[in-house]
Amino acid sequence: MYPRRIKGGRTAGVLGLLLTSLLGGALFPAAASGQRRPSNNMWTRSTALYLDRARKNPRPDEKRELLLQALEAVKEGIAKDPDNPQIWFLAGRTYVQLDSLAQADSAFTKAQELYPDYEKEIDVHRRNAWVARYNAGIGALQQQDIDGAIALLEKADLIYDKMPNARLQLGSLYAGKGEHERAVAAYRGALEILRGPAREGLEEKEAAQWRENEEIATFNLAQLLAQLGRDEEAAQAYRDFLAREPQNRAAKINLAIVLSRLGRSDEAAEIYTELMGQADVTANELFTIGLGLYNGEQFARAAEAFRKSLELNPHARDALYNLAQALYRQSTSLEEAREKASGDEERKAAADLQSVYDELRTVSEKLRTLDPRNRNVMLLLARAYRGLADVNADDAATSEAWRQKALDLLQAQEQLSFEVGDVRMAAEEGKVTISGSITNLKLEAGTPIRIRVIAVGKDGAEVGSQEVSVAAPAADAKERFEAVIEAGVEVAGWKYEVLE
Repeated sequence: MYPRRIKGGRTAGVLGLLLTSLLGGALFPAAASGQRRPSNNMWTRSTALYLDRARKNPRPDEKRELLLQALEAVKEGIAKDPDNPQIWFLAGRTYVQLDSLAQADSAFTKAQELYPDYEKEIDVHRRNAWVARYNAGIGALQQQDIDGAIALLEKADLIYDKMPNARLQLGSLYAGKGEHERAVAAYRGALEILRGPAREGLEEKEAAQWRENEEIATFNLAQLLAQLGRDEEAAQAYRDFLAREPQNRAAKINLAIVLSRLGRSDEAAEIYTELMGQADVTANELFTIGLGLYNGEQFARAAEAFRKSLELNPHARDALYNLAQALYRQSTSLEEAREKASGDEERKAAADLQSVYDELRTVSEKLRTLDPRNRNVMLLLARAYRGLADVNADDAATSEAWRQKALDLLQAQEQLSFEVGDVRMAAEEGKVTISGSITNLKLEAGTPIRIRVIAVGKDGAEVGSQEVSVAAPAADAKERFEAVIEAGVEVAGWKYEVLE
């Protein structure tokens, strides 16, 4: 989540107890047997006076001395008049100014316990303390001071528990430091706020942001739990979210992926079937569904999802590649079935194989026009040619023609001087970044390699390109490349060509 400063907030958390070391502990006696209204005395007046003088004093050293004098008055007032809500309220304000948030939290809690009508006033002071430390934490984060940011965000969360932002940031920062249990706790804590009473009465714009934050917290929590091997908890996180947002397709897709990992492929397949039948499902969603079905070894269904994705975006190289992979795995299963079958069953398996190999050939040939220096693409196409030779064994000439095409392609694959792989595309604000790697197969190290990287629009036409030149690395080593193309329009896919 992109960090942003907060101008105002919507009251006392307990995540991460950070105490100011020089102040010592507050004197918190047991609760009084009765309640009374706040009242002034010599200690409340002295404290208020010191606080006011500290507020107006621009010199940090003098300001701190005034705050310490206020603290002494507070401690004496608590000792002498412990049932007075006002001295506890002033204690909370004093501890906030001294950056001792644990004591401030306790003092404000005590003041409100003694005098519930303090709630709104205390809420303002807690919120202001939260805003100051949250914004300071974001400032530290922007300066790459991760530990400083964490300390400030923990203080913010300690004093106020009606804004989720600090916990969201802490979840991300803890996870980045490998402190996974703390990250899980932070995300769960954020969800408690996002689903709690603090959400009531929000204006629509803020309510929309909270809905977005709830999705962020849920997905980050679930993905972290899945990474930790706690798939049941991850699945429950998605189910809890879907109980509140039943139409969220991303959550359904992710739930299905987790269910597949748990071995509950039938449940996952039900979700995928529902999603694939929705009229407004997107190409990217269908692609992700295809990956889930593929990982669940439902290769025919995976191929169906990739086909549907390609109907919406026929220029997506990754969808083409994964469709080819699904068809290849499907052909392997059909080959095994054909070997065990006889008679009509064998003929049906052969017919099914013919259809699969025909599609694998078509898809792989198109794929090769986009990604011509990828050895896996060439092997998939060779598999299609060899398979067509096998299923046409009764026609010697046809079978031999396919077999020769497979042999020629395998020889071409063996003769490649370098390979292009690991290609990724990221588009934003009218430009697209296409990056990948070049593996040296047969070239002398240092030999220049030139390719033209091309961005493709929704109609299949080129919308921009960039020539990339790299020096061949050592044998079998990889060298990264990157092309940044100003497209100006939506980019649907990529391809490249080798420049001699």
